[in-house]
Order: sequence, then structure tokens, then C-alpha cells
Amino acid sequence: MSELKIKMLPGEAWYGPSSKHGLAMPHTEESVYSVNVETSSTCNQDNPLLISTLGRYVFAPRGFSLDIKNGEISVSSKYGEIDFAEGLGTLRGAFLAAKDKYFTPNGEIPPEEFFTIPQYNTWIELIYDQNQADVMRYAHGIVDNGMPAGIIMIDDGWNDYYGSFRFSKEKFPDPEGMCRELHEMGFKVMMWICPFISADSREFRDLRDRNMLIRRRTENGEIREAVREWWNGWSGVLDMTNPETVAWLEGRLQALCDMGIDGYKLDGGDAVYYTEDDVTYEPVTPMEQAKRWNDFGLKFRYNEYRASFKCVGLPFVQRLHDKAHSWKEGVAEIVPDTIAQSLLGYAYTCPDMIGGGSFADFLPNSTTFDPELLIRYCEASALMPMMQFSLAPWRVLSDEHYKIVLDMARLHERFAPKIIDLAHKASVTGETIVRSLEYVFPGEGFEKTTDIFMLGDDVLVAPVVEKGAVTRTLRLPRGTWSDEAGNVYEGGREITVDAPLDYLPYFYRK
Repeated sequence: MSELKIKMLPGEAWYGPSSKHGLAMPHTEESVYSVNVETSSTCNQDNPLLISTLGRYVFAPRGFSLDIKNGEISVSSKYGEIDFAEGLGTLRGAFLAAKDKYFTPNGEIPPEEFFTIPQYNTWIELIYDQNQADVMRYAHGIVDNGMPAGIIMIDDGWNDYYGSFRFSKEKFPDPEGMCRELHEMGFKVMMWICPFISADSREFRDLRDRNMLIRRRTENGEIREAVREWWNGWSGVLDMTNPETVAWLEGRLQALCDMGIDGYKLDGGDAVYYTEDDVTYEPVTPMEQAKRWNDFGLKFRYNEYRASFKCVGLPFVQRLHDKAHSWKEGVAEIVPDTIAQSLLGYAYTCPDMIGGGSFADFLPNSTTFDPELLIRYCEASALMPMMQFSLAPWRVLSDEHYKIVLDMARLHERFAPKIIDLAHKASVTGETIVRSLEYVFPGEGFEKTTDIFMLGDDVLVAPVVEKGAVTRTLRLPRGTWSDEAGNVYEGGREITVDAPLDYLPYFYRK
């Protein structure tokens, strides 16, 4: 067991280690915060890293348990040493030093289509009723309504049960023809998968008999396959430490690629579905088991993850966890959580589905749908590294409101060259595409500003995330700035700008 206690310095602010907790950051002398990124995790990206505005960092390669209270940081790790460094000057200095030592990027980025044009996920429109006819209807709706063809992700429900990794013949009578038509329309095609295997399936029995599933030790000492509860019921779980399991799964997925599938949305794999006493091919911690699921995705260039551990510097698409169709528990979390992702080193980030990823908010009897909220969601995503639609905006919005969505998609396309350039630089330098103001402008009092973000070092973006707001008040960093219309502002002071529903405030540093 390794332990470390750090007394916060006056005015110091810390960030990390879980991107799901963006609204809880920064951690200051007033903070009360606890998290475990050693044996369990949040449902989003983690990195066992803390970085400080005063140039200090903490890193524990195998994870740590963290408590912050009364201005004191308590870190413990039962699996390994804890590295503490100081004297690095600024938040940026601390990040770069930790990056150079622990997560140097590998020089690759995900395919450029992720950054240049919107993505489309079939989840909200089809929920568990994924089928060929409706997937094609959704795809045609995209292009018929003026949206650009991009990456389309067919979500949960395309197979008959978990672990078959074969299209349901009833739902998808001609998957090869579907992929061919989608490619001809300009789409890339991804599929949702998970590491869970339905317990009453032939795959489960076969994998069980070959010790390729997570196993457990019973009270009488017998070793049996584990059946774990997840959000869709009870299933076996693939043991990704076993090379035979990895080869088996790769073979199943490659067969789908031979039919025209371009890549995979790899869901699940959260550390919470593993335990410290699991019996596996290699003895690993729950976080390390989760990372094996993460690492598997590198076999496919088109990939997406929601939950990750120490996967920085690698060409993974990292999506924020499902947000609610809500102002406070939804759109207001996008910028803080993306900043948290970035300060942990995750460069290739994607906000959640525009409007939120909780399908219950969009059922016919729902009373929660808010067109204004959907548009502000879209604007908050427009200058992020990626945009992802799921709810079909042309179906639920008026023509006037839908035009705003189209304008935001086109704005993203206009910024695509800059985003791509930043992505390529991130693959070499490790500096992320989205950055906090404190990261770029240290010492100017932005350590608690988490509702505004920088695209690189010279574009400041200030989305509106309050219902009914038609202005945006913000403090610009020192220097000279201009807005989209060419209006010039001197920084170092607070300004209020008009922000009607069809406008996203952003500024260039001159």
C-alpha cells in the first residue's frame, strides 16, 4: 500500500481523475470529493492523474483511491507506487510533464471523417428495434433533409442475442446489400458491440468450456463462470486477458467487416463489471481488465468508447456518457466534462448525442422535449472535435429551428481543417484539441471557468446553456479578440454579447 498526502497551496486548483466529474472540478480548498480509479470507475474516461494550476501532478500507473477534504489531498494505491512532482510552473507545465513520462501519444489519429462531418447513431430513433428498413429510412432522411452523409452507427439490437455477433436474419435480411447502399450514399458503417454473452446461448456454453469467460470462485472453492448484472440483464463476460478470447472475438468481428462493416462502437467494459477476486487467464485488477477491452478497439480504425482507463495518446474516439435531455443534467455538463477529458489527456473527444442519449426523454408520451434545448445542445457541440446526432432533428423541429441545426453542422464543417490540424498535432505533442482557459491563459483567474472552452490556443467558444438566455456574459483573456462578424474586443474584461437562439458566441484571438 502506497499513500500520499498533499496540502493544497493558497489559490491552488486541481483537476482529475474522472471525466464524468467535470462539474466537480476544479478541486480547491473548499472541495469535498472522493473517487476510486483503482478497483472501480465512473462510467466515462478515467486517467489516474491529478494536475494543479501551480505546476504539480500526481500519477499512479495502476490507479488510486482519492479523497479531498479541508484543503488536503489523500491518495492511496494498493497496487503500486504514486508519483508526485512539483515545480512545473503552470497547469500546462504539469500536464506536459506527466504526459512526457506516462502517456506519450503514438502519432496516430482516428479516421478524419470523425472530425470533419457529423456522426449519426440510430439509438434514439430505433432504440432496441434496430432493423434494416428503418436504418435505411434514417440514412435517407439524413441526406434528404440536407445533412451531410457521415459515419452511421447501428446501435444495440441488431443481433438476436448478446454474443452471437451475427445479424438477425429477421431484422436484417440483406446486411451486405445494406452496407453497400450506405457506402454508395457516402456513409461509413459502425456497429454497437459489448463484452457480454447471453447466458442461455451456445456461444456462452462454448466459451465457458474453453475458460474464455470471467470466472469466480464459489463458497466451496469451486471455480465457475461468472454471470454479472448489467443494464440489459444478466450475462457472462468475456475475459479479455485470454489471447484465445481476443482471437475469437476478432474473428467474429472481422467476418462482419468482410460484409461491409467499417468499425465498432465498443460499449460496456466498465470496471464495475469485474471484481478483484475474478479468476481470469491473467490476474489483473478490474481497471486493467477494462483496459484490455479498450485496447482491443485498436484492431479497428473506426471505433468509439464511452468508458476508458489510461487510454490517452491512442487513436480512440472517446464519447461522453449519455446525458439527459435536460439543462442542468445535460447540456450544462458538456463543456465541463469535455474540459475534464482533455486535462486527463483524451484528445479525440465526442460530446454525447445531440439532445441527450436517454431514449425515455423522446418517447411519444414524454413531456420533456424542448426544441430550444436541442438547439443549444447542437451549438455546444458545433465547435467540439466531433458532433453526433441520434434524434432526427428534421422530425421534431420546425423548419425555422431545423435551419439552425443545419447551420451548426455547416459551421462544424467550416472548422474541420482547424480541428484536423489540431488532431494531428495532438498525436505528436499530446496537447488536446479542446483546452481549458486556465491551461492556455495561466494566472489570469480562469481556474474555475469550465463553461467556456478553447479550440486550440486561439479560438474561444462560449455556448449558451441556460434556458431562455439570449445574451452571454463572459470575461475575455487579455489581448485583442474578434467575433464572427469582425467586431473587435479588448480582453482582460467582462463583456456581454447578444446570443439569440440561432447564434453560438465564439471569438478569435488576434
